[in-house]
Amino acid sequence: RSSGDALPHDRTQDLEMARSFRVLLVEDNDPLRGCLDEFLASRGWTVRSTGYGQEAVELALSMQFDFSILDFHLRGMTGLEVFQAITRQQPMPSIMMSGEASHEETVAAQSAGVFTFLQKPFELNRLRSTVDLLIRHHFSRLQLRPPGPTGNPGSDPGA
Repeated sequence: RSSGDALPHDRTQDLEMARSFRVLLVEDNDPLRGCLDEFLASRGWTVRSTGYGQEAVELALSMQFDFSILDFHLRGMTGLEVFQAITRQQPMPSIMMSGEASHEETVAAQSAGVFTFLQKPFELNRLRSTVDLLIRHHFSRLQLRPPGPTGNPGSDPGA
């Protein structure tokens, strides 16, 4: 290909190569948790997964995670309660998912600050695009700035 035919540059791929994300996955359906864990790990990310809300809170308070993916309906506590317990200690972008959440539960999660809410069942491509959007929104501004006139990332041309 000539340089005029170059494909658009995907900055999310740059960010993924520059950083290995640490993901907390909370899903009480064992087969789905295994599938999602494998999908996230295939991107080169470190994934800690559990099916229990209280264990998720303990993991989040003892380890550093970049973002979480939480099922809404868990045994013992809801994904929203998990999100709130974690974010009281440290901010963390989160994707909430459920196949049974009511409109009120979805609104409550979004009002609490959850990045987005996915309705199950969903295709892995839908999860991929949602995670990519979360990464661009929460991480790319900090790490992927276009080079300034000196070629240094984030240099200010007016400085």
